[in-house]
Amino acid sequence: MSRITISSFAPRWFFALVPYRISEGLLINLLPLFVVQVAGGTVTDVGKVNSLVALAGVIGFSFWGNLSDKVKRRRPFLMIGIAGFCLCLFGLSWGDNVNQVLKACTLGGFSMAAVIPSATALVMDTVPEERIGHYFGRFYLIGGWSFIIALIVGGVWLSLSPEIVGTTEAMRSLFTLAAMATILSLILCLMWIKEPSRQQIHTQREYTPDLLGRLSVGLIERRVLFYPARSIYFITRPQFFKQVVQNLKTTLSLYYACSALLFLSIQIVYIPFPLFLTNILGATNDQVLWITLARSLVETYFYLRVGQLVQSGNSIRLQAIAAAVRIGIFVILTLLALFHPSPYSLAIITLTHLLTGLTWAVIGVSGTTSVARLSPRGQEGGAIGIYNSVIGCSTIFGSLLSVFLVATQGYVVCFAVGTVLMSLTTVCLWGLGSVTPQVSRQQ
Repeated sequence: MSRITISSFAPRWFFALVPYRISEGLLINLLPLFVVQVAGGTVTDVGKVNSLVALAGVIGFSFWGNLSDKVKRRRPFLMIGIAGFCLCLFGLSWGDNVNQVLKACTLGGFSMAAVIPSATALVMDTVPEERIGHYFGRFYLIGGWSFIIALIVGGVWLSLSPEIVGTTEAMRSLFTLAAMATILSLILCLMWIKEPSRQQIHTQREYTPDLLGRLSVGLIERRVLFYPARSIYFITRPQFFKQVVQNLKTTLSLYYACSALLFLSIQIVYIPFPLFLTNILGATNDQVLWITLARSLVETYFYLRVGQLVQSGNSIRLQAIAAAVRIGIFVILTLLALFHPSPYSLAIITLTHLLTGLTWAVIGVSGTTSVARLSPRGQEGGAIGIYNSVIGCSTIFGSLLSVFLVATQGYVVCFAVGTVLMSLTTVCLWGLGSVTPQVSRQQ
C-alpha cells in the first residue's frame, strides 16, 4: 500500500512557511481588536492602520519583486520579509499606543510584501514547468490550512488565557508567540530552501493557462482585506502602464470597474466587522475567531470545487450570483445594527458568515479567471496585474471610507452603503456577463 509523504504531496520547503503563515493569520484577524482594546485606538485608527499596511504592501510588492528579478536571488528576500514581519510582531507585543502600532504595522506590510513574490518565484523556479498549476494549487492549499490553524490556536488561547493574565496581556503574549513562530520559519527556510540556479530564473514569463482558478485574489477573505498586494511578481514590468492604456479600450475595462465597485463594497462592510461583533453584539475575542474559523472552513472546502465550476461556466455570471447573495448578507448585518442585539444575534452572524465563505470562494476564483479570459491572448499576466492593482486601490480607499462612515454615521449607515454598492455591483456584473460570451470559453 502506497504511503503519502510530505515530499510526495509537495516540496518540503512549502511547509517551512507554515509557522510564518500561522503568525500572519493571527495578526490579520486580531489587529483591529488589538488597536482598540490594547493600544487604546478607535475605529478611525483601525482604518488608518489598514490603509497604511495596504499602501506599504502595494509599494513593497513591486519593489521586492523587481529587485529580486534584478539580482536574480529569491531566498534572501524571503528571509528579509520573514525577519521584518517578526520585528513587526515583537513591536506590536510591546506597543502601548496607536503610533507605535502604526509604525510596526507599516514595517509588517512592507516586509510581508517581500515574502509573497519571493515564495511565488521559488515555486515557479523550482517545480517542473508542466506541473506548475498542480504545485501552485497545493502551495495555496497549505497556506489556507495554515490560516485555519491560526484561527484555532488564537481561539483556544483567547478562550483560556484572559482569565489568567487578562485580555491585554493575552493578546500581547499571543503576538510574542507568533513572532517566535516566524523565527522557526526562518530556521526551516535556511535548512530546506536552496537558491535556484540563474538558469532557472527567467526574467520574462508567459501566463500559464493551468494557473486559472489558482492565482485568485486569495483563499481567505480577511487576508485580502488586510493585504491587497496579491499580484504575481513577474507582472510588474515597465510595460505595465502601456498595458493599462491598451486595456482601457476593451471590455476588460468595464470588468475592472465592476471589480473596483465589488471590492469597495466588501471593504466598507468588513473593515469594521470585528469591532461590530465585540462592541455592538457583545462577542468575545475568541468568539470572533471561532466565527471566522467557521467561514474559513467553508471557503477552504469549496475553493477547488468552485474552481471546477468556474472553468466550465460563465465566470462573470457566477460572480454576479455570489454578489447577489452578499446583498442578503449585508441586509441582515444592517438589520442587526439597526435593532437591539438579541441572544440569537451571534448565531445569525455565524450562519450568514458560512454563506460569506461560500460566496468568497466564487468571487475569488471567478475574478482571476474572468480577467484572464477577457484579456488578449498572451497578455493575461499583465491583465491580472492591473486587476490586482485596481483591487489594491479599492482596498485603501474602502478602508478610509468605511471608518469615516462608522465614526460619523454609525454601523447602520456603513452597512447600508455597502448594501447599496453591492446591489449596483450585482446589476453591473450580470449585465456584463450577459453580453460577454467569451468568459465561458474553455481553456
